[in-house]
Amino acid sequence: MQPLASRNGLAVVAAPPPALTVRHTSLAYMRGAVGSPICVAFSVFAACVGLGYAGLLGAFVAMLAVVGLGVTSTRYVCVRRHLDRQAEIRERCRRESVRLRQLRPTGPVRQQQYIELRELVEQVERTDPREAARFELQDLLDHFVRLAIAHQRCLEALRVAGSHDLPQNMYALDRSKRRRDIIARRMQHREECLRRVERLSDELEAIDELVRLVAQRVACPMIDPDLGREIERRLWELDEVDAAYDQLSA
Repeated sequence: MQPLASRNGLAVVAAPPPALTVRHTSLAYMRGAVGSPICVAFSVFAACVGLGYAGLLGAFVAMLAVVGLGVTSTRYVCVRRHLDRQAEIRERCRRESVRLRQLRPTGPVRQQQYIELRELVEQVERTDPREAARFELQDLLDHFVRLAIAHQRCLEALRVAGSHDLPQNMYALDRSKRRRDIIARRMQHREECLRRVERLSDELEAIDELVRLVAQRVACPMIDPDLGREIERRLWELDEVDAAYDQLSA
């Protein structure tokens, strides 16, 4: 998704956040295993037990043993899969936090619209992850946030421009040529902002409709073209059985 660009800087140009990262290196898996809540909890428990039996040395040895077990467990595929899921959840939470923080100035209406779209995207990801990845719905949400920020900034620019102090017919007023030129520039800039607000509003609503369309398509199950084959086969078998009985009774 390409960010919306503008000549005078009213639209926000922001780089899209990185995609969800997955752990690959052994060192990263080791750090994840040692820093996981389960390993930390077992380390504290083992340290308490070791402290009670052998003092500080026992606590230190017990903690090292738990850490060693955690590091060794990263060789198993199931452990790595669990660490990958945890890393993905953390990345999703971080990405969601950034989006909500950026949407805060746009107001509750736009935030509610985003929450509804996010729930639809999550529903699509649960139902058909391949369709969600094909249409890049997470990136589409990022694009929605960027456009919403740009739309809000354009509205703020319109409030700054105002309308009460910009006359409709400025040439009828006795003002200097320089002042009339400045007012003309302000009016031109306000008209550009109005057109940009309309374009951004249309783009935001188009994203809303697109996400709902994808969710609608995914929610509707695909119909097998050979749906009636099973019924037809059983009807044929019934006909064969009836024909066989007729032959036997003849």
